[in-house]
Amino acid sequence: MKENYFRGWIDTKAGRVPVVATSLSPADKLGAWKVRWAISRNEYRVNPGVYAAGSPSLDSPVMVSANYKLSFDMLRKALNGIDAWLLVLDTKGVNVWCAAGKGTFGTAEIVKRIDETGLARIVNHREIIVPQLGAPGVSAIDVKKLSGLLKRIFSKS
Repeated sequence: MKENYFRGWIDTKAGRVPVVATSLSPADKLGAWKVRWAISRNEYRVNPGVYAAGSPSLDSPVMVSANYKLSFDMLRKALNGIDAWLLVLDTKGVNVWCAAGKGTFGTAEIVKRIDETGLARIVNHREIIVPQLGAPGVSAIDVKKLSGLLKRIFSKS
């Protein structure tokens, strides 16, 4: 992995998971400035999947985000000093709120990412934290039923 936010790997029962920085580099800040000026906006994304912030354990929380890099960067920056897992959905590079409206941040994508990442083997608990702006696109009941894993979904602002 060559991305400037990459800090190494953590081994899990589901395989190796990339560890991300919880501070923004000058390149991250420049990228944020550029997309706010509509420069390379459509390419400003991260790969969907699971990431680690800090040194998460089997009991660490799971935060859900869009793969729009600006959203991803704000979440990882907010996690400075917190050990957590990040479940990044494929929203086609669109932010959480807009992706929820378009249907790319929603139930089906969450269930798909839980399955593809092997999240059940990464954490002991069965809870995810969904951003409040993404909640309208998510049916907690359906995620629980379709994933076969989750007991609770929290929505945080």
